[in-house]
Amino acid sequence: MKEYNTCKKLVLFFTLMCILSACQKKETHTILSGRLPYFENDSLILVEVNNYFPVAGAGDSQYQILTDSTGRFILESDQIRPGYYQILLNNYPKLEYDIYLEPGDSIYFEQPNWNQNPELKINGKGAEKLNYLVKDFELLYKNSSYKDTIRSNGFETEMLFKSYIDSITNIRTQELEANSTIPVDLKSRFANVIQADRAVTLLSHLKNRNRYLNNSFDYFYPDTSYYSFLENISFDSLFCESSKAKELAQLFLENKARIAFKDKSEEEWWEENLFWKFKYITEQEESIWTDYLALSTISGFSHGMNSNAFFENLIRFNEEVNELLHKEANRKLFDDAISDYLQLASGEPAPNFALPDAKGNIVELSDFKGKIVYLDFWGTWCYPCIQEIPSALKLQEEYKDKPVVFLYVALEYDEENIASWRQFILGKNERFSQVLNNKPFPGIHLVAEKQFLNPVIKPYKLNFAPTYVLIDQKGNIVSARAERANNISEDIDKLLEQM
Repeated sequence: MKEYNTCKKLVLFFTLMCILSACQKKETHTILSGRLPYFENDSLILVEVNNYFPVAGAGDSQYQILTDSTGRFILESDQIRPGYYQILLNNYPKLEYDIYLEPGDSIYFEQPNWNQNPELKINGKGAEKLNYLVKDFELLYKNSSYKDTIRSNGFETEMLFKSYIDSITNIRTQELEANSTIPVDLKSRFANVIQADRAVTLLSHLKNRNRYLNNSFDYFYPDTSYYSFLENISFDSLFCESSKAKELAQLFLENKARIAFKDKSEEEWWEENLFWKFKYITEQEESIWTDYLALSTISGFSHGMNSNAFFENLIRFNEEVNELLHKEANRKLFDDAISDYLQLASGEPAPNFALPDAKGNIVELSDFKGKIVYLDFWGTWCYPCIQEIPSALKLQEEYKDKPVVFLYVALEYDEENIASWRQFILGKNERFSQVLNNKPFPGIHLVAEKQFLNPVIKPYKLNFAPTYVLIDQKGNIVSARAERANNISEDIDKLLEQM
């Protein structure tokens, strides 16, 4: 009888443990669902805000989100930790706001499709702590005209634009302070988000104002009083907790550099601004904000490769900034980005790729080992690329009997664009056929669907076209940002002499 009671107690104990375990599992099971218009049939990732930086990418803690043909998605996980999260596409945030998630939440999040009355929807278990986002969205986007207004030429002076943004910021801040239902820590964080958003909008205006006014891409230099909004920002760790602060870092550093180069030429800007930023950052004190400034320079590395001193300066900057970076996760993001770019240094093996030609046959870069390869990333949508074609034809004629391959990779987005590309290289494009003298475009032609987003060509760090790469007969990179067709002959001749 005693053994029976003991056995009964053990069964009861294990039953209770199973129930507790099930309850615990249920409490940690988190569901995030919603709809993101404009991101249909996309592969996105959910990341903790502290574990990513735009252009640098995300750390290890990330969750894949697949959207359907309407932009709807659902993510379920037992691994979600309490904190702020953001959804990224190609390393850039796509949610209007960071959202706070806790284990056990079941939140539905829907962004507007920017119709006449855009509406942000957040509901479900755990959504009550995010209700202030809905209220703020209503204040900021009472109708769809806000974005059009700040992207217009309707402000006679930059100070009128600033007054408009300041008035909206004041309303948002007052509403936030008057809201007694928001926890103190969330209220403090969102106050910083509002200030960061204000700064992002005002600095973005300087990049775009001349384009809105006179279709010019020159940077706009405001009256110095315009910058008063920066005086009220403390770039401390609390301020740096949001995605908006990360977005601000790049604009902030760009503005500092633009002011320093105000009286220099555009050519000097492109050759020297990245290295000026390197120097500026190494003169700052260690902080998370300095981490963000360093990470923001990655966006300029692709253009920076046009300078012969790029890799030498990058290695030096990497050594200096590694002692300066404040947070280990940021150091890892930076080191990973540096490693990716150093693989494009002269003498490194050219990243291989396999892409279809106009008939659908797969061609690999490695197929041409033993010959010099002049690689041209271009697109039929790119007018500067098309302007280069006469020089490209002349160059091919110059080396027609030499072991030189002219490989053209067209960056086209979808099947419709690819069909147009096929017609283009046959010399049958109605608008530009005369560029090819109504003849087929000589050389070897491949196509990369999704343009710059094609994963096959990702190692080449492309963000503009045309981009040229020169590869030697051993399959090694000579220059990942080579000269254009009318200036490349000297470099090709040197390689031919070596052969």
